[in-house]
Amino acid sequence: MHRLIAALGLALALAVPARADSTLQTVLKRGQFIAGITADSPPSGYVDAQGHIMGYASDVARYLAKRLGVGLQFVQVTAASRVPLLQTGRIDAEVAVTTPNKVRNEVVDFTYSYIWDNGVLMVRQGDSTNPKDYMNAEKTIGATQGNGFVDRWKLVSPSAKFHLYHDESDVVIALKNHDVDGYVVGNFVAARFAKSGGLAVSPAWTNSPDAIMVREDDSKWRKWLDWALQRMWVEGTLQKLYKKCTASSRISVSAMTARSSRG
Repeated sequence: MHRLIAALGLALALAVPARADSTLQTVLKRGQFIAGITADSPPSGYVDAQGHIMGYASDVARYLAKRLGVGLQFVQVTAASRVPLLQTGRIDAEVAVTTPNKVRNEVVDFTYSYIWDNGVLMVRQGDSTNPKDYMNAEKTIGATQGNGFVDRWKLVSPSAKFHLYHDESDVVIALKNHDVDGYVVGNFVAARFAKSGGLAVSPAWTNSPDAIMVREDDSKWRKWLDWALQRMWVEGTLQKLYKKCTASSRISVSAMTARSSRG
């Protein structure tokens, strides 16, 4: 009988899959934090003239690596590649400007929000800058693949028509070529492209509480990142980095006090 019980216990143990290490343990063992970052979205992330990754999000990643006591490697991501890179373990987290939403929350998790942007509509100079004038079936709206503002726009304009593009610059070219009537995008990105001329930016029509994206169900890693972000907030580090990168000291307290919806 004892042999039978022992054999059953061994069989059950073998049948239960070993729990994978948390990303936190993996990062500490590896001695390096691999952070996914957008390199074409100043002031959150961009490449300077010397080829260095700069910006608010990259500075946050540097702080996290220092707090972990490990090295740091940046991997450039796009709206289309960020989730696959995260799910396959090629990055440990995406430290960029990704807004939690229901679709994303079904496959990944998010930390507390750590940057607050506004959603705007970029249009051609001389056209209406009132977003309501574009919330209909007659106007065609451009956006990048994976752009979180698309679903928000559909909520207020269910009949909206969209053309999706791979890169931000592709949407801007389409807008200037009259292939689309407007571009739903964050204010940071809009302000950058508006400097190229011939474009105008609408007032904010929604907000964008962006967070660090991590693999699903890795609570140990997500909680550590939440703790680090809270510490940065209490120390005043987040505010200093935000002011440095945006020439503005305004950062919403609600971005650090409200858990991102996991809908």
